[in-house]
Parts: sequence; structure tokens; C-alpha cells
Amino acid sequence: MSPSKRWAWSSIRIAIGVYQRVFMRLHVWGRENIPAGPKIFVTNHISTHDSFWVMPLFGTPLHIVIGPGYQKRAVAPILDWLEQINALPEHRGSVVSKAVGYLEKGESVYIAPEGDAQELFQLGRFYPGVARIYRGARVPIVPVALAAPKRAMWRAPIREVVDGRVYETKTVLRGPFCINVGEAMMPELPPGSDREQEAAVLDALHGRMNALLEDIRVNKFWMET
Repeated sequence: MSPSKRWAWSSIRIAIGVYQRVFMRLHVWGRENIPAGPKIFVTNHISTHDSFWVMPLFGTPLHIVIGPGYQKRAVAPILDWLEQINALPEHRGSVVSKAVGYLEKGESVYIAPEGDAQELFQLGRFYPGVARIYRGARVPIVPVALAAPKRAMWRAPIREVVDGRVYETKTVLRGPFCINVGEAMMPELPPGSDREQEAAVLDALHGRMNALLEDIRVNKFWMET
């Protein structure tokens, strides 16, 4: 990423951090689990703007896998300039190769493999893209569990339709937002087909994410639903 893009990324991170300090109550655990070097950050998906709220946590620019956000004509060129990864249907065939390319350059990637926001403390099905990126780059996966109470969710009267599927716009604008960073993982790839290896990665990641969410719910922060 060029110096100008890094400067823009840093400016965005600072602006988001200021907003969070003024309007949100951020609870972060496990910062020490983030390793140096390229990595794949993986979060569950609780709101439309999850990547914004975790951005200040990361010290380096990220290449975020983005779907519906790319449908906004005014936003798409900015995302491209910032070297984000377009995951709309017509671009899905290039998501893995682009992500692996950035990781091979020593940069990091962010992905929410559920594809759409889920209910509080519930994990949806993981799409295989994250496993394919891991198989191609073999860099650490950093699981990050997110949680916020339903009372903090704001639902906007905006709907995005991608490939016949309706995506609701909801976000957290104020109140508590929890981020639990787990230890980096590099799942073993068992003998077998590509699909079997991808399933093993997804199973390991899904289990780790469930444990991190349960850790928030039971041990770290009582969430009012």
C-alpha cells in the first residue's frame, strides 16, 4: 500500500477512534494475541459496520472483503482506491486470489465469513472463502469475536439487495461494543480433497469463535439483550 493510502487509512482509524471514545463504551480483550506480519483477521458479523469499529484495534492497514457496500456508486471508487476486496457476485471469483496476493506482500486481510449479520451470540454458517484464502497463503488466522446488546443496535430503513438476497442495514452508534481477540491459529490441513481441507479449517475456526463468544457472555461482560 502506498504512503498516501497508508496516510488515508491512518486518518480514518484516528477519526473512528475519536468517535468511539466520545460515543461508545469499547471493551477489548486479547490485543496481545495479535501477531506481527501478515494475518487473516476473522470476525463474526453482528452489524453492517463491524469492520469500522474494530479498525482502530489493528495497527496496520487492512484489505477488507466487502460485499453490499460496493453497490454504492459513490463509495465503490473509494474502496477500490483503498485496496479493499470486492465480493459482489461478479467479482467473487477473484476474492481469494486478491486476498492471497496481499498476504504474500506482507499485508493483512479482514473477512467476516458468515456474509450477513446474525443474532447476538449466534454464529451462522461460514462460507468457504476464508478457508481457501488460508490454504493459499498459510498465514495465521486471528479470530475476533464481537458482541453488542440489542438495545445498542440501530436499524436504518435501508436495504441492499445482492443476487436476490436482502441485506438489512443495522449498526451500533453508541453504547457498549465488545471485542474479544483469540490466539492466532494455523489449523492443520488433513489429507484429502480441497473441500475436506476447507471443511476442517472452517470447523476449527467456527469452534474457536463460538468459544470466544461464550467467553464474552459468561466471563467478561454481561450483555443486556
